[in-house]
Amino acid sequence: MARHGHAYPQVEPRAADLMDRRVTRVPSSASVRKALDVAQLAHARVVTDLRAAARREDLERASAWGFGRWRWLDIAHVGLPSVTAGTGEIAVRRLLQGGAAAVLVREGRRAVGVVEPSPRPATSASGAVARLERLQGGDGEARLWLLRTAGKLAEAQGQAVYAVGGFVRDLLLARAASRVPDLDLVVEGDGIAFGRRLAEETGGHLVVHAAFGTASLEGGTSPDGTRIGRVDIAMARSERYGMPGALPEVSPASIDLDLGRRDFSVNAMSVALAPSAWGRLLDPFGGQRDLAARRLRVLHPLAFVEDPTRIFRGARYAARLGLKPDASFRRALALAWRVGEFPALSGQRLHAELDLVMAEPDPWNVLALLLGWGALRIWDPGFRVTRRSRGRLRAARSLAAWAHGAGVAVEPGGLALVALLFDQPRATAERCLRRLAVAGVNAARLDAATARSMARRVGASGRRRPSQAAETLRPAPEAALLGAWLCGGRRARGRIEWFLGQGRGARPLSSGDDVVEAGVPRGPRVAQALALLRDLRLDGRVRTKDDERAAVADWIEALTRKGESR
Repeated sequence: MARHGHAYPQVEPRAADLMDRRVTRVPSSASVRKALDVAQLAHARVVTDLRAAARREDLERASAWGFGRWRWLDIAHVGLPSVTAGTGEIAVRRLLQGGAAAVLVREGRRAVGVVEPSPRPATSASGAVARLERLQGGDGEARLWLLRTAGKLAEAQGQAVYAVGGFVRDLLLARAASRVPDLDLVVEGDGIAFGRRLAEETGGHLVVHAAFGTASLEGGTSPDGTRIGRVDIAMARSERYGMPGALPEVSPASIDLDLGRRDFSVNAMSVALAPSAWGRLLDPFGGQRDLAARRLRVLHPLAFVEDPTRIFRGARYAARLGLKPDASFRRALALAWRVGEFPALSGQRLHAELDLVMAEPDPWNVLALLLGWGALRIWDPGFRVTRRSRGRLRAARSLAAWAHGAGVAVEPGGLALVALLFDQPRATAERCLRRLAVAGVNAARLDAATARSMARRVGASGRRRPSQAAETLRPAPEAALLGAWLCGGRRARGRIEWFLGQGRGARPLSSGDDVVEAGVPRGPRVAQALALLRDLRLDGRVRTKDDERAAVADWIEALTRKGESR
């Protein structure tokens, strides 16, 4: 029995108490296949040297994908900190929260164990709770009601539900999370059943995606009638990739495994919504600290090999949140380029990533990052960044800004493709378009030589009448017009802008029936007469319908004198 007033010693766990001893040393020069053989013989979960470690499951995946000849260090976490067996738990946890993928425990110059991020760190929830309560008032009140309702419903069903994704990042950055249009929820258990219950409570419409155990709730409202926006619901899951770039096989899992299978530390955080754990932040990989340091860190060396679209997601995060890729990001990127092509990655998924990029607040900055990372070789290994590539993007940004201000419809994704592929060889551009499953555009329309020729012709000083510029530009598809603008001088760009904004839509006031009534015979002459009136309007030589009627009469008379009235 404890004695009142007696001082008892407090024993802090040491690294030796926390570590997993299932480790074995492998020479740094060994291959993936050799390291896997050693791990299997030693019944080890992790292979190490003194500064690096690779999980056996990663060795197994790399070997199954045909990368057994790579060095095992290529797929390892490198630069890991190491501590002695007697190091206290607090010091070890600080290293993990500081961004270390793992901490090696050493005896002399030999690793005898490894400590990895704890799935349930003893993290104070006070900061997360405080920020959740800031949602009170205004538009945030409906979001707060939804979060509390979701937590109560899940708990009543014997499940746990968590907010994840951008909502959590915005909470931690003290942004206006109540205004985020979408909310991502993860449920430990049957996410679809939970979604149906939440739809009943909110009066929303649930769209189910059974293959992935996900659902989307739209049209729901809070009790006061405030719309709550879209809510995406998923079961907590683990993933297994059969081959690089393929869609994963998913299976139910805990929130711990769900966070661990994600791409970046800043995307591997969740906030508990159950009343008994309200506002508790789960951050096993130091995502909050990475956010504060503006650091973009991948969780696994094979992250981009598994799913190269994560590179595009990383560029979106980097541009939107001001994050800088760290060394682990760059190593994972180099590993993906070593793989080369990803035949299991569909063109539709790649095109969807481009659409997501163009929906960003500053898509041109995202594209510039992707160019700098060499990411577009995913479209085709022959894609090369030229000395003009970044200049084309800057020009495209200017054209997009002009079009937006002028109210001219220019499709951003199409403009981005023109800017990115403009200086590529035609064969490379063709392969990129086929890879992206782009319909209705071919490399001939993006041909730089054709665009430059058009820009020279429309920008020539002798072409002063608007109708002459329109005559040059009218037959060209929009991709060619955009390409001509990108490579044209000031005069050419001005005339192309005029054409896109005014000239392309110019029409005469008279209709086909009007010109027939004025004496033009039915048939091809009607179209010729309307084209004449359109050009006269472009040049300002006719302004009213009477002017057009007179011009048609003069035209008919001229044809009659030449004997061409029919």
